[in-house]
Amino acid sequence: MQHSALSQHARRILISVIVAAGVILFSACDLLLPQQPLPPTATATQTETPTPTIDWFPATPTPTLIPQASPTPYPTQEGQIEGLTEILVEDNFTDVSLWETQQSSAGNIAFGTQYLTLAVARPSTSLLSISQHTAPSNFALELTVQPSLCEPADQIGIIFWHQSNTSYHRLLMNCGGQYRLELMQGGQSFVLHDWEQAAQMQLASPATNRFILWVYEGQFQLYINEVFQFEERISADLTGSVGLFARTLSGNTMTIRFSDLKIYSVELN
Repeated sequence: MQHSALSQHARRILISVIVAAGVILFSACDLLLPQQPLPPTATATQTETPTPTIDWFPATPTPTLIPQASPTPYPTQEGQIEGLTEILVEDNFTDVSLWETQQSSAGNIAFGTQYLTLAVARPSTSLLSISQHTAPSNFALELTVQPSLCEPADQIGIIFWHQSNTSYHRLLMNCGGQYRLELMQGGQSFVLHDWEQAAQMQLASPATNRFILWVYEGQFQLYINEVFQFEERISADLTGSVGLFARTLSGNTMTIRFSDLKIYSVELN
């Protein structure tokens, strides 16, 4: 009996040991294994910087064009010039009594075959020839100008309403193809229209250009080779003589020929 009791006691101890070992084993498994599945680790990816798209042909606003009046070429035949009533002067430069001439160290003013020549012989020197012709307050003047020796800054002038050597109007041109309108008063020069590049002016040397000055009630218009150049308000109700002018500025000498002068009376209704 005692041996049987001991065996039962031993079995109980063994069972207790096995149970305890199982508890310890399962506890250890709980420590090693996570209770919930771990979330996946996010893998960093490189984000590419977007490349800006170049607009090679960007849209541009369409400009609003301002209509501009196109100048009408000025007719040069009698009966076609606007407001022409009669021809007052037709000078082919054969009457030597109609223009002042000169021979000096400064240069010569002389007649040729149907032209008048102003030949300046020194630098920074001017020549002036005043005619017996009178320009009325409303007139159209046509003149052919032929520079044969002329530097770009050298000046050629057509004078109208000349009342004295200190009082007149003058259209200046240079051999660089520019023009300027001046009023001389009391020996001082007043700019009415400053230097501007001419359109359709022949610049070769020698060159031939036809100038047309048109004046009506203080409105001045210039045409070169029948092409409109500009319009300007000037004095009104003046009269005076017509003259020609030449001056060296960039050259040492210059030679200019003038021919085929016509002056018309102009009246508009």
